[in-house]
Amino acid sequence: MKKILLIGLMIFAANALASSTYTKDQLNSMDSMGQYPEQEAPVTKSVESISFEECKLNASSAYNQVIGSYPAKEIVDTNVLYIVKIWTNDGVVMVSCSEPDNKKVVTQSSYK
Repeated sequence: MKKILLIGLMIFAANALASSTYTKDQLNSMDSMGQYPEQEAPVTKSVESISFEECKLNASSAYNQVIGSYPAKEIVDTNVLYIVKIWTNDGVVMVSCSEPDNKKVVTQSSYK
């Protein structure tokens, strides 16, 4: 009996620690209402030295591939900074391009 209870508690704890996921339809519905899932702190996935123009081209290409299917926003679009945010089933991906230091930074945040 103790083993069954222990296994049940382990499964419950694992589910409680797992981050949330959302379907494309749920995310689009939230987007249409201007309400988005709560996010965990962002985790840097990559930092790359790249020209601003090439970075912006890569980031806008990713943005254009998902727009219309998943929520995506151009957060900043200036001559020195470009940031896109893309909501996916299991979290948010942000791609930042910086002209002054020629860097591309990709971060990901899981949903709470």
